[in-house]
Amino acid sequence: MSLFEYIAILVSLVLGLAISNTLIKISFLLQFGRHLSQSWHVLMWSLLVLFSSVASFFNFWTMYSSTTDISIAEFTLAPFFTVILFFLLSSFLPINDLENSEILLEDYFLKHKNAFFLCFSLLWLQMFTVGHLIILPRLGLEFSLLQKSQYLLPLILAAGIKLNNTEQHKKLVGLYAVIYVFQEFIATSIE
Repeated sequence: MSLFEYIAILVSLVLGLAISNTLIKISFLLQFGRHLSQSWHVLMWSLLVLFSSVASFFNFWTMYSSTTDISIAEFTLAPFFTVILFFLLSSFLPINDLENSEILLEDYFLKHKNAFFLCFSLLWLQMFTVGHLIILPRLGLEFSLLQKSQYLLPLILAAGIKLNNTEQHKKLVGLYAVIYVFQEFIATSIE
């Protein structure tokens, strides 16, 4: 087995757990969400976490599939720390056990949102830092202007910590989704 295959197994296991956690929470929302039409923003955050996790795996594959040598420091800082943050993000996704709960989903979200938004912000900051310091210089690339629009995402996520009502969070997830999805689809179609 090559070095990449060993690394890919560990990254896939942890990222698979993150995707599994997210899918379980999405299934809770769809199965037991009594007022999902009022708290659709929670489902939207869940889908964005899911989409980001899958996109992260394909980015990992693109950047490391031809790698024959990687230091422990680079492995720890780049793919491993990223997938750990994705796992934590999926665990902090503020969705309660809706079947046995009397608490409304939107109230639970507002009460437990801070760890989720902090972890999501850290994830983006970590990906930017590792991208600029390790990955892009090694590949001889730079972020395009379109990719630089992602610099807004940690700021948007950090704002989620301060916002304290459902309507503000609905606008926040809409803004985040427009920037993230637009950038991902446009960047993918250009490549």
